[in-house]
Amino acid sequence: MEQWHYEQQRAQLADIRDELSALSAKASSRDGSVEVTVDQSGIVTDVRLEPSALRGAAADLGRAVTEAAREAARLAHQRVSETIGPIEDIVGRMPDPEDLLPGAPSLREPDAEVVQQPAPVGYEDDEYDDYYD
Repeated sequence: MEQWHYEQQRAQLADIRDELSALSAKASSRDGSVEVTVDQSGIVTDVRLEPSALRGAAADLGRAVTEAAREAARLAHQRVSETIGPIEDIVGRMPDPEDLLPGAPSLREPDAEVVQQPAPVGYEDDEYDDYYD
């Protein structure tokens, strides 16, 4: 029964990963002259301009593109949050890496301090230079 549950969770995570990779969002400026599409990260992937957008001042066009891009990024962020909502239950039942490996960063406490490993001790190259000459 536990194996089936694990396989079901794994399939659900794969579906969510696929959905996230295909996620995009579109938004238009208030006047509808500019439409911007972004990917799941909010990165602009497409900009479409109506002919009327090119008839105004350059500053107005810049504002319209920025306005549409910000709204599209906000929508993408909202959709990502909605998409990953179902996995929060799965992640909540997983052990925290810090519980398994002392010094590992905690996923439950994102601001937790990470234990720094000591830097490796260096050595002088000069003593070996003669050996390889």
